[in-house]
Formats: sequence, C-alpha cells, structure tokens
Amino acid sequence: MIFDDRYEVFLADSPESKTLHYQLRYQVYCEEMGWERRQPFLQEKLERDDFDANSHHFLVRDRASLDWVGGMRLVDRTFQDLPISKFCQIDKDNQSRFAQDRCVEISRLFVLPGFRCGRRLASAEVKKPVDSRKSYHYEVILGLIRAARGFGLNNNIDCWYFLVGSALARAIKRMGIDLFRCGPGVQHKGLRHPYCVDVKCSERVFSGADDVRTMFSMEDTYKHYSRYGGVARYRQTEINPPGVCFEHTGATV
Repeated sequence: MIFDDRYEVFLADSPESKTLHYQLRYQVYCEEMGWERRQPFLQEKLERDDFDANSHHFLVRDRASLDWVGGMRLVDRTFQDLPISKFCQIDKDNQSRFAQDRCVEISRLFVLPGFRCGRRLASAEVKKPVDSRKSYHYEVILGLIRAARGFGLNNNIDCWYFLVGSALARAIKRMGIDLFRCGPGVQHKGLRHPYCVDVKCSERVFSGADDVRTMFSMEDTYKHYSRYGGVARYRQTEINPPGVCFEHTGATV
C-alpha cells in the first residue's frame, strides 16, 4: 500500500509527543484557519483544551523527509461528555443503541499543506513518481482512520463519532467506511452533521478497492512514540511550515 511506503502513524503517548501535537494544532487552528483564538495560546503556541486530558493523540510522519504530515485525536469520555453531545442533538435511536458502548469522538483531524491536494513534495527515498492529480490528503486521512480502528479494536472501543461537513463525509464513504448520520445538521464552523461508525464493522472496507482492502487487513497500524527513542528524530524549532487544515475536517472543539 502506498500509504505504508510513504508514511508512519504514531500514538503520541509521551509528554514530548503531545506537545508536538499541540504545536501543529496551533499552526493549523490558530494561525492558519483562525478557528481558535490565538491570544490564549500565544505564549506557548500550543493549542489545547479540556478534552485533551481524556484523549488519545495520533501523528503522521513522512518516512523519508521526517516531516510531520498531520494528526487527529480520539476524545475518550462517556457519550454525554463527548464534544459532539454539546453541539448536536443526537437521534434517540442512536443514543439508545450506543448507550452501553464505549464510544470515542474523532476530532482535530488535519493534514499539513505540503501533503494536500497533490502538492506533496517529492522525496529522494520515494522512487514512485508523484501524480499531481492524486489527493494525498485522503491517503493520510485513511491512514489515520485505520489507526483509529486499530486502536479501537485493541482497547474495546465500540464506535466512533464524527462531526463533519458533507464533503469529508462523502470522501470517507467513498473510501469504504460506513458512516451513519445520527442527527440533524448544526452550524459549527460551517454546516456539519453528526455521524457514527461501528468500529468492528469492516465488511465494506474489506470489499473495497484492492489497495484499501490490503491496507486495512494489516494488524500493526500505528507505533508508540515513546518506544522510538523519545525524540523520534525531530527538532522542535524545525517543525513543518505553517499548516493548513483540510477543508471540512469537522474539528468539533
């Protein structure tokens, strides 16, 4: 699978890696998109909130250049305390369906600019030619979703929630991920709808394109940052250029 030739996903399980995650988020959500006010984070340039204490953070890195490509977090709280429950009215049928399940919410999903919309920089270690028509950001998003699925299967997580725009929802469905709309749309940084996904439901993914099926059949979908030398070969002063959030990511908080 092309994704695994080019990228690797890390679970940010150390203070250092979480700080890196917050730094990239500051670039995206404060400096570029302006979705979060810069002033509260201006001194440290770390974008974070109260949900981060109960979240699992992931980072994606380019294997050849060691550039950080993107990230996401899984907010791990009871359904009533998830961000989506504060912004949306979830259908009663879905509330009862998942009342006893362990749910997480995927949020702060972003891809940095050099890896979006075919603008990925060619790498000396990547021998395959870059196709400018290919949207590499979808590949990165698919890798993050696969990592979320792997983490869910490893930790008895039954379902995810998303709050996303229609463009990203359609893209995820085209990838072969079953999204179920579970409530009416809401204005939150644009029109967005709540969706839920059964983590264990993989029939459509495995029946999709050969490369996607191969990708999702792999067992080791992410690495633990803390097991790779701590620093993981990045210098804090030389993080990627300022990031641009992927349009319609549906960041919920």
